[in-house]
Amino acid sequence: RLLFFHLNYILIMSWGYRVIIILSVFVVGILTMVYIAMKQDVVMIDDNYYEKELQYQGVIDARTNLEKLNDSVLVTQEGEMVRIKIPALAAQNISEGYIEFLRHDDKNKDRKLTIATDVNGTQLLPKSNFSKGEYKLRARWKSNNVEYYDERKVMMQ
Repeated sequence: RLLFFHLNYILIMSWGYRVIIILSVFVVGILTMVYIAMKQDVVMIDDNYYEKELQYQGVIDARTNLEKLNDSVLVTQEGEMVRIKIPALAAQNISEGYIEFLRHDDKNKDRKLTIATDVNGTQLLPKSNFSKGEYKLRARWKSNNVEYYDERKVMMQ
């Protein structure tokens, strides 16, 4: 009987009270979403993203140079080593370059290395330098005065 009384009361309630209740529930929902959003960590991959954005045309050109070769940087894991293979035509006479492994969840796990490949365009890294998880690999180098760039996701096991 008590439940029936409450349902009956809601049915005969004025439409103004119903509007107030619906708007109140909506406002509480929005405030809850704002609270949850404020608790989220926002981590930038690059601290100086604005300067890098201004130089992005160079990245586009370097990526296009690598695409012309119909090849890309290959990352494989073999035993306790991580093998990074740069395409043969882009690995001749490397004058400068770097490889970055970036973690979205923890900036302290990021690694930036100078490219030091052998004659085959291969560089070996100890797997112990990395934590298990997903990294974003960014490689940029200059070979025979042509810049190259590659970017991909790599899962470390």
